[in-house]
Amino acid sequence: MKDNNAYYVVRLVIFFSLVGIVLVLIGWMVGLNGKVNDMAATLKDEQKSIASLLTSVASVTEKVESLTASRVSNNISVNLPSLGATSVNVQPIGYTALLRDAPLSLSASVALSTISSTNLSTFKPILSKVNTYEIAQANGEYYLAYPAAFGKTYSIQLLSSPYPDRVLDILKTLRSMGQPAFKIDYANGSALFLGVFPTYSDVKKYFTTLDASPIVKVAKTKPSNWVLRTIP
Repeated sequence: MKDNNAYYVVRLVIFFSLVGIVLVLIGWMVGLNGKVNDMAATLKDEQKSIASLLTSVASVTEKVESLTASRVSNNISVNLPSLGATSVNVQPIGYTALLRDAPLSLSASVALSTISSTNLSTFKPILSKVNTYEIAQANGEYYLAYPAAFGKTYSIQLLSSPYPDRVLDILKTLRSMGQPAFKIDYANGSALFLGVFPTYSDVKKYFTTLDASPIVKVAKTKPSNWVLRTIP
Protein backbone atom coordinates (compact mmCIF):
# COMPACT_ATOMS: atom_id res chain seq x y z
CA MET A 1 0.00 0.00 0.00
CA LYS A 2 2.83 2.36 0.85
CA ASP A 3 4.57 1.54 -2.44
CA ASN A 4 1.48 2.47 -4.41
CA ASN A 5 1.19 5.80 -2.61
CA ALA A 6 4.85 6.56 -3.25
CA TYR A 7 4.47 5.76 -6.98
CA TYR A 8 1.39 7.98 -7.18
CA VAL A 9 3.23 10.84 -5.54
CA VAL A 10 6.14 10.51 -8.01
CA ARG A 11 3.75 10.61 -10.94
CA LEU A 12 2.11 13.77 -9.59
CA VAL A 13 5.48 15.41 -9.15
CA ILE A 14 6.48 14.54 -12.73
CA PHE A 15 3.15 15.74 -14.07
CA PHE A 16 3.31 19.10 -12.33
CA SER A 17 6.95 19.48 -13.40
CA LEU A 18 5.99 18.91 -16.99
CA VAL A 19 3.12 21.34 -16.63
CA GLY A 20 5.49 23.90 -15.20
CA ILE A 21 7.94 23.37 -18.02
CA VAL A 22 5.19 23.74 -20.60
CA LEU A 23 3.97 26.96 -18.96
CA VAL A 24 7.50 28.31 -18.92
CA LEU A 25 7.91 27.46 -22.64
CA ILE A 26 4.59 29.10 -23.45
CA GLY A 27 5.61 32.21 -21.56
CA TRP A 28 8.97 32.29 -23.32
CA MET A 29 7.35 31.89 -26.75
CA VAL A 30 4.86 34.65 -25.99
CA GLY A 31 7.70 36.93 -24.97
CA LEU A 32 9.70 35.95 -28.07
CA ASN A 33 6.73 36.64 -30.32
CA GLY A 34 6.37 40.06 -28.75
CA LYS A 35 10.03 40.81 -29.46
CA VAL A 36 9.65 39.61 -33.06
CA ASN A 37 6.65 41.87 -33.50
CA ASP A 38 8.60 44.78 -32.05
CA MET A 39 11.52 44.07 -34.40
CA ALA A 40 9.16 43.87 -37.40
CA ALA A 41 7.60 47.18 -36.44
CA THR A 42 11.02 48.76 -36.04
CA LEU A 43 12.15 47.36 -39.43
CA LYS A 44 9.01 48.69 -41.07
CA ASP A 45 9.66 52.13 -39.61
CA GLU A 46 13.24 52.02 -40.87
CA GLN A 47 12.05 51.00 -44.33
CA LYS A 48 9.71 53.99 -44.34
CA SER A 49 12.61 56.24 -43.33
CA ILE A 50 14.83 54.83 -46.10
CA ALA A 51 12.05 55.26 -48.66
CA SER A 52 11.57 58.85 -47.54
CA LEU A 53 15.32 59.49 -47.79
CA LEU A 54 15.47 58.00 -51.30
CA THR A 55 12.58 60.19 -52.35
CA SER A 56 14.40 63.26 -51.04
CA VAL A 57 17.60 62.26 -52.84
CA ALA A 58 15.70 61.72 -56.10
CA SER A 59 14.08 65.12 -55.76
CA VAL A 60 17.43 66.83 -55.16
CA THR A 61 19.01 64.95 -58.10
CA GLU A 62 16.19 66.00 -60.38
CA LYS A 63 16.65 69.64 -59.36
CA VAL A 64 20.42 69.47 -59.93
CA GLU A 65 19.97 67.88 -63.38
CA SER A 66 17.39 70.48 -64.29
CA LEU A 67 19.71 73.29 -63.17
CA THR A 68 22.64 71.80 -65.09
CA ALA A 69 20.57 71.42 -68.25
CA SER A 70 19.46 75.01 -67.91
CA ARG A 71 23.03 76.25 -67.55
CA VAL A 72 24.22 74.17 -70.53
CA SER A 73 21.33 75.52 -72.58
CA ASN A 74 22.23 79.07 -71.60
CA ASN A 75 25.88 78.51 -72.49
CA ILE A 76 24.94 77.09 -75.89
CA SER A 77 22.68 79.99 -76.65
CA VAL A 78 25.43 82.43 -75.68
CA ASN A 79 28.15 80.68 -77.70
CA LEU A 80 26.14 80.11 -80.88
CA PRO A 81 26.70 83.59 -82.31
CA SER A 82 30.48 83.33 -81.89
CA LEU A 83 30.49 79.90 -83.52
CA GLY A 84 28.57 81.27 -86.45
CA ALA A 85 30.96 84.19 -86.75
CA THR A 86 34.03 81.94 -86.89
CA SER A 87 32.58 79.28 -89.21
CA VAL A 88 34.42 80.89 -92.15
CA ASN A 89 37.72 79.64 -90.67
CA VAL A 90 36.89 76.01 -91.44
CA GLN A 91 36.30 76.63 -95.15
CA PRO A 92 38.73 74.68 -97.40
CA ILE A 93 41.48 76.59 -99.20
CA GLY A 94 41.61 76.45 -103.00
CA TYR A 95 44.52 76.05 -105.38
CA THR A 96 43.32 78.82 -107.71
CA ALA A 97 43.23 81.34 -104.87
CA LEU A 98 46.65 80.29 -103.59
CA LEU A 99 48.16 80.58 -107.06
CA ARG A 100 46.57 84.02 -107.51
CA ASP A 101 48.01 85.25 -104.20
CA ALA A 102 51.49 83.78 -104.70
CA PRO A 103 54.09 86.55 -105.26
CA LEU A 104 55.08 87.21 -108.87
CA SER A 105 58.70 87.83 -107.92
CA LEU A 106 61.11 86.19 -105.50
CA SER A 107 64.44 87.46 -104.21
CA ALA A 108 67.58 85.53 -105.07
CA SER A 109 68.67 85.87 -101.44
CA VAL A 110 65.75 83.82 -100.04
CA ALA A 111 66.47 80.13 -99.54
CA LEU A 112 63.52 77.86 -100.34
CA SER A 113 62.31 74.42 -99.37
CA THR A 114 59.43 72.52 -101.01
CA ILE A 115 56.96 70.02 -99.61
CA SER A 116 54.20 68.06 -101.32
CA SER A 117 50.77 66.77 -100.31
CA THR A 118 47.55 65.51 -101.85
CA ASN A 119 45.60 67.81 -99.50
CA LEU A 120 46.00 71.60 -99.52
CA SER A 121 44.98 71.75 -95.85
CA THR A 122 48.39 70.26 -95.03
CA PHE A 123 49.93 73.60 -96.01
CA LYS A 124 47.78 75.72 -93.65
CA PRO A 125 50.31 75.86 -90.75
CA ILE A 126 53.00 77.15 -93.13
CA LEU A 127 50.76 79.54 -95.05
CA SER A 128 49.59 81.09 -91.78
CA LYS A 129 53.18 82.12 -90.98
CA VAL A 130 54.63 83.21 -94.36
CA ASN A 131 53.75 85.68 -97.10
CA THR A 132 56.36 84.48 -99.54
CA TYR A 133 55.60 81.18 -101.26
CA GLU A 134 55.09 79.55 -104.65
CA ILE A 135 52.71 76.72 -105.43
CA ALA A 136 52.20 74.17 -108.20
CA GLN A 137 49.93 71.25 -109.01
CA ALA A 138 50.79 68.12 -111.00
CA ASN A 139 49.82 64.46 -111.16
CA GLY A 140 47.38 64.67 -108.24
CA GLU A 141 49.93 66.35 -105.94
CA TYR A 142 50.26 69.90 -104.64
CA TYR A 143 53.73 71.42 -104.18
CA LEU A 144 54.51 74.36 -101.90
CA ALA A 145 57.84 76.24 -101.81
CA TYR A 146 58.47 78.51 -98.82
CA PRO A 147 61.45 80.22 -97.12
CA ALA A 148 63.44 77.75 -95.04
CA ALA A 149 67.03 77.18 -93.97
CA PHE A 150 66.98 73.57 -95.15
CA GLY A 151 65.78 71.54 -98.12
CA LYS A 152 65.81 72.25 -101.86
CA THR A 153 63.47 73.50 -104.52
CA TYR A 154 63.58 72.52 -108.19
CA SER A 155 61.92 74.39 -111.04
CA ILE A 156 61.91 74.80 -114.82
CA GLN A 157 63.74 77.90 -116.05
CA LEU A 158 61.92 79.02 -119.19
CA LEU A 159 64.12 82.02 -120.00
CA SER A 160 66.30 84.77 -118.58
CA SER A 161 66.49 88.40 -119.63
CA PRO A 162 68.21 91.63 -118.64
CA TYR A 163 64.81 93.30 -119.02
CA PRO A 164 62.69 92.57 -115.89
CA ASP A 165 59.61 94.32 -117.33
CA ARG A 166 59.52 91.99 -120.34
CA VAL A 167 59.78 88.98 -118.05
CA LEU A 168 57.02 90.38 -115.84
CA ASP A 169 54.64 90.80 -118.80
CA ILE A 170 55.15 87.18 -119.87
CA LEU A 171 54.74 86.06 -116.28
CA LYS A 172 51.41 87.84 -115.84
CA THR A 173 50.05 86.28 -119.02
CA LEU A 174 51.07 82.79 -117.90
CA ARG A 175 49.51 83.33 -114.49
CA SER A 176 46.24 84.41 -116.10
CA MET A 177 46.27 81.05 -117.90
CA GLY A 178 46.64 79.20 -114.60
CA GLN A 179 50.32 78.38 -115.09
CA PRO A 180 52.44 78.32 -111.86
CA ALA A 181 54.93 80.84 -113.21
CA PHE A 182 57.09 83.29 -111.23
CA LYS A 183 60.36 85.15 -111.61
CA ILE A 184 63.51 85.54 -109.58
CA ASP A 185 65.39 88.82 -109.73
CA TYR A 186 69.17 88.53 -109.94
CA ALA A 187 71.84 91.22 -110.09
CA ASN A 188 72.11 90.98 -113.89
CA GLY A 189 68.43 90.49 -114.75
CA SER A 190 65.39 88.29 -114.18
CA ALA A 191 64.71 84.62 -114.87
CA LEU A 192 61.27 83.15 -115.55
CA PHE A 193 60.41 79.86 -113.82
CA LEU A 194 57.56 77.37 -113.92
CA GLY A 195 56.54 75.18 -110.96
CA VAL A 196 58.20 74.23 -107.66
CA PHE A 197 59.19 70.68 -106.72
CA PRO A 198 61.14 69.00 -103.90
CA THR A 199 63.24 66.64 -106.06
CA TYR A 200 64.74 66.47 -109.53
CA SER A 201 62.63 63.41 -110.39
CA ASP A 202 59.48 65.41 -109.54
CA VAL A 203 60.38 68.32 -111.79
CA LYS A 204 61.45 65.95 -114.59
CA LYS A 205 58.13 64.09 -114.41
CA TYR A 206 56.30 67.41 -114.56
CA PHE A 207 58.39 68.48 -117.56
CA THR A 208 57.75 65.28 -119.53
CA THR A 209 53.97 65.36 -118.95
CA LEU A 210 53.51 69.10 -119.42
CA ASP A 211 51.50 70.51 -122.33
CA ALA A 212 54.13 72.98 -123.50
CA SER A 213 52.32 74.48 -126.50
CA PRO A 214 50.44 77.32 -124.69
CA ILE A 215 53.62 78.24 -122.78
CA VAL A 216 55.69 78.31 -125.97
CA LYS A 217 53.21 80.69 -127.61
CA VAL A 218 53.51 83.18 -124.74
CA ALA A 219 57.17 82.83 -123.74
CA LYS A 220 58.48 82.40 -127.31
CA THR A 221 60.97 79.78 -126.17
CA LYS A 222 61.23 76.08 -126.96
CA PRO A 223 61.24 73.25 -124.36
CA SER A 224 64.66 72.22 -125.67
CA ASN A 225 65.99 75.49 -124.22
CA TRP A 226 64.33 75.04 -120.85
CA VAL A 227 66.53 74.17 -117.88
CA LEU A 228 65.60 71.92 -114.94
CA ARG A 229 67.51 73.31 -111.96
CA THR A 230 67.53 74.16 -108.28
CA ILE A 231 66.45 77.63 -107.21
CA PRO A 232 67.03 80.33 -106.23
